[in-house]
This record gives sequence, structure tokens and C-alpha cells, in this order.
Amino acid sequence: MKKRTTSQLAVSALLILIALALAAAGAWGLAARGGQEASDNLLRMRNYAVLRTASGAIIEETVLQAKRDARDVGRDKGLSRNDITVLMDEQGAIAQAAAEERYQTFDNLDTQALSLAVENLESAMSRYTALETREKAAYADEWLAQQEALEAAQAASGEEALSAETQAVSEDAMMAATQTRVDYSGFVPSAELSLLEEGLTPSYDAMYDVLAAALPDLRPEMREDLRPSLLEVVQGGNSPFVQEYDNYASRGAQGVLEGAEARNMIIARQAGNLIVLAVGFVIFALTVYYYKALKRSLGMPRLVISLFFILLCVMAALYNINVPGMISTVLWRTGMYGVLALAMLPGIQAGISLNMGMTVGIIAGLISTLIALEMNMVGWGSFFFSVIVGILLAIPIGLVYGKLLNRLKGSEMTVSTYVGFSFVSLFSIAWMLLPFNNPKLTWALGSGLRVMHNMGDSFGQILDRFLAFDILGVHVPTGLLLFFLLCCLLMWVFTRSRPGNAMVAAGANPRFAGAAGVNVDKMRIIGTTISTVIAAVGIIVYSQSFGFMQLYNGPRQMGFVAASAILIGGATVSRAKVSHVIIGTFLFQGVLALGIQVANAAIQEGGLSEVMRILISNGIILYALTQSGGESRG
Repeated sequence: MKKRTTSQLAVSALLILIALALAAAGAWGLAARGGQEASDNLLRMRNYAVLRTASGAIIEETVLQAKRDARDVGRDKGLSRNDITVLMDEQGAIAQAAAEERYQTFDNLDTQALSLAVENLESAMSRYTALETREKAAYADEWLAQQEALEAAQAASGEEALSAETQAVSEDAMMAATQTRVDYSGFVPSAELSLLEEGLTPSYDAMYDVLAAALPDLRPEMREDLRPSLLEVVQGGNSPFVQEYDNYASRGAQGVLEGAEARNMIIARQAGNLIVLAVGFVIFALTVYYYKALKRSLGMPRLVISLFFILLCVMAALYNINVPGMISTVLWRTGMYGVLALAMLPGIQAGISLNMGMTVGIIAGLISTLIALEMNMVGWGSFFFSVIVGILLAIPIGLVYGKLLNRLKGSEMTVSTYVGFSFVSLFSIAWMLLPFNNPKLTWALGSGLRVMHNMGDSFGQILDRFLAFDILGVHVPTGLLLFFLLCCLLMWVFTRSRPGNAMVAAGANPRFAGAAGVNVDKMRIIGTTISTVIAAVGIIVYSQSFGFMQLYNGPRQMGFVAASAILIGGATVSRAKVSHVIIGTFLFQGVLALGIQVANAAIQEGGLSEVMRILISNGIILYALTQSGGESRG
């Protein structure tokens, strides 16, 4: 074993020292949050935020009045429209600068009276908010129950229909769209809640009177206009430390603190981020220290993607994204896509490269699921029926597909992609002609099957809920992951069997395997058939986990997702193992899920989710292919 270099040891030691310093500062900050100094400083910031909010309204009105006066002056002088606009902007800027300078300090403020008024209002709002939350939660439960009953009735009568445009919507957008939002327009507050709401007015008026004494320009008619924004500031006192600090700081209240007070409050605010950074530095220190061993065991592509995944976790924490919730999403997506990624494995091992035509097997799985839905089967019986029938349908399809690929050796990836797309297009016509009659499946008007089918009434998320549990805020879909790992175990056992060894040998070196008496063409057909069968099972697992089954163009891109996962797991177009599927699916789905969230948090623009999904998924495929070194089969 080679000794580590001096620079390697020095960098690791430096990273550890930085991590210790960050961890110490973070621990001190967490402890300081509960101290009297932090509490007093938050109170000062809250009072200042209230003053800044009130004075901000005065400044805004002063600027508007200055612009009106400038407009009148310009008209009297006969200036052009452009000149009047320039004059208004100039006078507005002058008025704003003068007003902001005037309200930097509040000399007439009775600090004690303001603190007492704010505390009284906060106390009244706390009682009101607590009762309102309970009443709205009860209303939401009742409203959701009514919606579920309505949807069930519509599904039974065949009135539910989804537009064909749905097939072009991304998975993330579809899942967001299916989340029910409660309509509170029918919410009626109780008498007790109405009484508490009325009780807010005297407390608010008392605080406003204190503000009016400190701000002579605060006119009586501004009382109601300022009420929503002032209540929002005061209500922030019921929030956790970080949210409360950010609420006041966003209104310029951090300026009330100076020197050590300001520095200590910033450390307290960033305490959680400092600890997250400390963990990140420790991981990078260990990566530098064990770099050669990690590179040798993981390979450069997986090492880079793993570090990128860790970096995204750190950035997610820094952007206040719910990291345990995101880890839950990654585990769920790993189980949901895992079996589909596993379908790539036998194709690579058998020598047909990436089986982009796995959609022929997916179609078999969709047909078997439709049969179960047609017969109104539910529960585990429906799930296992779909799996068994899907396997039986996929076997003959796989045999024919394998024979086709044997006739076109050397162009398997191109041919399989063409076959997969063609099969999807063919069945886009077939879905309109197949004799399914259940009104839950067909269009309410016309003929043919609908684009999307809700799995909730059959076996939707039956694996996800089986033995599921929560730990440290992470939801673990135990049944889903166990089924994925069981499929991986069965595939691993097969590759260790005599037929499996023959298939792997035929894929790795066809000439040598042929000389040893192995029927290479037969092994290629076996690998293609197994890949097709696993794809059929995979789409059933995916549909039950997603909660919807997608027909028409829905399966078209599944092959690319599966290829992305297995490639980033360390596989090449000629060599793959079960471990590549497991690691690759987790890393790919992790980078995809976290990358989108971090990008949306970093770039405050809407509509980035679908763009980032395409960039990340295709970028990972390109990176993995370039790092595979262009290996070819000997």
C-alpha cells in the first residue's frame, strides 16, 4: 500500500481544523439562542422592525407626494412627458434619501411603552392563531374527506377524465398537481375565534398610538392600511429563532445591533449552517485522506458524483431546505426506479449493451396492470396478479425481441432505441382499440383508454406503506426498498448460477465463450428476455409507487432514466454488476432530486424544475459515458 503524501496529510489536517472551528462556533451559537442576551436582542430587533415598517409607509407616501408635486411643476412649465418623468424620478430620489435619513433614529420613542404594547399584541395574536390553526385543521380534514368521496363517485360513474396534454407533463409537475389544496372559502370561524379576533383591535390600537407618538407623520387614516404588515412583524415572535431573526432582519432591524452583539446574533443565526459545514469539511477531509483507496474501489465517476451529492446535501441545509425530507424523497425514488434500472443489467451482461428497448417489457407490465384494473382487483392480490401476468406476457415478447437483436449485431443500442420508440408509438394506437370496458379506464366520451389511471383504488403505494417507518425525520418506504433489493438478490443469484455464468461469459467475450461451447446467440436471447421481464415488473412497481399509471407516451423516456442510473453507478456499455444498479440509482435520483431543489433556491426564478431535470439527467449520462473510457467488447 502506498504511503500518503505530505500534501495529502497537510490538506486533511487543515480541513479537520476548519471543521473543528466551525463545529465549536456552531455549538456555541445553538447554546446562545436560548440565552437572555439573544432574547433581549430579538426584542430590540422586533421593536425596530415595527418602527421600520411604520416609517417605511411614511417614506413611501413622502416619495409619492414629491413625485406628484414634480409632475405638477413640470406641467406648469410646459415640459415634455419624458422631461416630466425624469424630474419626477429625481425629486422622488431626493425625497426618499431625506426621509430615510430622518427616520434612521427615533428620538421621541418611548421604548418601554412600545415593548409592552408589542408584547400585549403578540400575546393576543398567539391565542388567536392557536385556535384558528385548530379550527382550520378540523375544517381541512372534513373538506378532504368530502373531496375523496366526490372523486370516488366520479371515478365510479366514469366522469373523471384527464387531458391528453397530461402525457407531456413531467413527473415532478404531475405529482405537485395531484396534491390536494384545501379551499378555505367555506370556512366559518367559531364564536370564540371571532371574539379573539375582535380582541386584537384594542391591542393593535395601543401599539399604533405609541408609534404615532414617535412618528408625527403617521396619520390616523394609515392605521388600517398598516395593520396587515405590522401584525405580520409582531406575529413573527412566535416563530423559531432563525425564522424570527430573518423576519426582523428582512426589515432592516439588524442595524439596531452593533459590535459584539451583532456578531453574536449572526453566529447564533448561522449555528445550524456552521455545523452542517463542519460535517461537510470532515467528509472532504476523509476523502482527501483516503483518496487513492476511494478512487480504486469506487472509480472516478462514482467518487465525483458521490462528492457532488454530499455537496448538494450541504447546500440544501444552507438554503434551509428540509434535508431529512429530501432524503426521504431520494429513498422513495430509489425504490420506485430501482427495478427499472435493474432491467438494464442482464442486457449489458448478455452483450446487447444498454437495452433502450426495455419499453417493450414496460408495455407488457402496463397491459397486465390494466387487466387487474379492468377486473376491479385490489390489494396484494391485484399486485401479484399484475406481476405474474406481466412476466408471462413479457417472456414471448422478449424472445422475439432477442432474436431480432441477434440479426442486427453491432447496432444493438441504435436498434433497441428505435424498437422501443416504435413500440410506444404502436401502442399509442392500440390503447384506443383494445377491448377494455371498465368506466374507470375508458374515456367518458368516445372510445379508448385514458392517459392516466389512478392506482389508489387498486394497489397504489402498497409496497411503500408496507413496514414503513420514520427515523430522525426520514421516512423509509421499507416494503418498496425490500422488493427492489429482493429483485437485485435474485439477479445476483442468477449470475452466480451456471446459465448466468454462461450468459456473462458470452457477453464479455463472445469468441472465447463460443470456443468453450457456449451458445452465444442463445445467451443473448436469454439476457434480452430477462431484461424485458424485469422491465415489466419495474413499471408495475413504479406505477404503484407513483400512484398513477401512464399510458401513450408515458413509458418513452424510461430507458434513458434507467441507463443514467446504471451508468453513474459504475457500469459501462459492456460491463455491469448488481452493485452498480443499487449505487447508481441512489446517486442519480439523489443528485436529480437535490439538484433541482438547490438550483431553484439559488436562482429565484420560476419554471426551473423541468429545465434542471433535463440538464442534470442528460449531463450525468454524458459524464458517465465519457468516463467509461469507450470500452468495447473484445
